Amino acid sequence: MEERATPPPKPRGDRTRSIVAVLMILVGLVWAAQGLGVPIGRGFMVGDLFWTWAGLALAVAGLAVVLWPRFRRR
Repeated sequence: MEERATPPPKPRGDRTRSIVAVLMILVGLVWAAQGLGVPIGRGFMVGDLFWTWAGLALAVAGLAVVLWPRFRRR
């Protein structure tokens, strides 16, 4: 009978990093949509292109947070 090695448990930080990154991406996409004029609620962000760029930057940063450990381990 063969014994299979169980993979080591993932550190809790990986899950936290993923949750934070997904939130960054979602908030960034909402900001970008509001900057483009999509009326998600009412406020000062609707139609202001600054928020489009800020939202895209936040979404890209969130994507980098998700992908960083994969590139670092190589």
